[in-house]
Amino acid sequence: MSEPVYSPDGKFLWTGSEWIPVPPESSQTVNLQDSVIGGDVVHNTVINNDVEAVTTAVISALERLGMVNKNETSVQIEEIIQSPIIPELEVGMHVEYFSPTNERWLDRCTVTKVNDDGSYDVEVPYQNSVVQTKHSVVIGEHPRNIRRADDALSKGDRVLVNWKNYGTFFPGRIAEVQPHHTYMIHFDDGDVESGVPPSRIAKQPDSEATQAYVELISKEENELIESFKVFDENNTGTIHASKLFEILTQMGDPLEISEVQEMFTDMGISLDSELNYKDLAKIMVQPFEAKPEVIIQDAQIIDGKLHGFVYGHPKLGDTNVNTTNIIQLTYDDRATARVETKNTIYIVGPTGWQNRPHDHPFNKTEFNAGQQVKVEWKGSWWDGLIREVQGDNYLIHYVGFDSSWDEWVDDSRLQNL
Repeated sequence: MSEPVYSPDGKFLWTGSEWIPVPPESSQTVNLQDSVIGGDVVHNTVINNDVEAVTTAVISALERLGMVNKNETSVQIEEIIQSPIIPELEVGMHVEYFSPTNERWLDRCTVTKVNDDGSYDVEVPYQNSVVQTKHSVVIGEHPRNIRRADDALSKGDRVLVNWKNYGTFFPGRIAEVQPHHTYMIHFDDGDVESGVPPSRIAKQPDSEATQAYVELISKEENELIESFKVFDENNTGTIHASKLFEILTQMGDPLEISEVQEMFTDMGISLDSELNYKDLAKIMVQPFEAKPEVIIQDAQIIDGKLHGFVYGHPKLGDTNVNTTNIIQLTYDDRATARVETKNTIYIVGPTGWQNRPHDHPFNKTEFNAGQQVKVEWKGSWWDGLIREVQGDNYLIHYVGFDSSWDEWVDDSRLQNL
């Protein structure tokens, strides 16, 4: 076997087709209890040999680097869905209390007082008929927290769930009501998660906003998975860490090579490791990537693009712009326009146009029944007569033609004589 070929600085290794970072000298043992992802799980493993452990470690590192879970906020998700199933509790309601001494949830506890700061006093029964009162406890999933002790959801309920507590809500349904008032979730994409507490679940309302959210997040996830599949020639559901290194340093908003190399070294991940890319896709979904709104003056639309002078563009500052193709243009009741492009929403005031679009509210002309007009038909303008008006539509009779040519048109095809 030939000796490995290293770069002059010793940081990169030639594989025969590309330079890759030198792998760590040896595998390391990771305690997932120390990870922000690990939660209460204590699991020592050589992560190079465990796909799920490698994936968890990488997700944790990507979160620390700010590469994932940057855009979705609780305020944004609350605009789409009902609040998670953790309603305010009332005196007399039964709850469970997480005992730090017993390191488990204790049942048969009772709320005795609701405090002004939103916390609760709770009676907790112990053995030998001993009852202690815990003061100023709050709802949560940590020691000295409480949670409701009834099953607020039923099998078959449609829900949105904060998947593995990574911060993004995915659609699914309740597959099973489990002990301690937790639930098994069957996600729409085929994933299954057990033991999900109600604090991570929201009932899925039947609304247009929710449907739009579900469609968007499913589309984003599928697109990411399809992108990863390009590197999965054998359809294993995994990709090499070396390919993830390439993605992180060369695609999208790339990281510095030194950052990613340090990340892999710190975690003891060899570039021969395998990662579950479906999990990676789920935490990289960004359904709420808000576009900045920028004021533009002297605006005009040329060939489907917006031209003008912007103020305070987050990347360009104050300058003339020629945007990407316009996705959508809308007006409010004061004729202020919102022009959406791929990356930005431009705000054009009523007098902010150099040349107003043809559909600008100020351009609209009132047409009335009996009025003679010019009518556009297949690129040519013909004499016409408005016979009837219904809302924004007009029944047109073409002068000199019989009534079989009469048709309904909107005002985009009409002009005054």
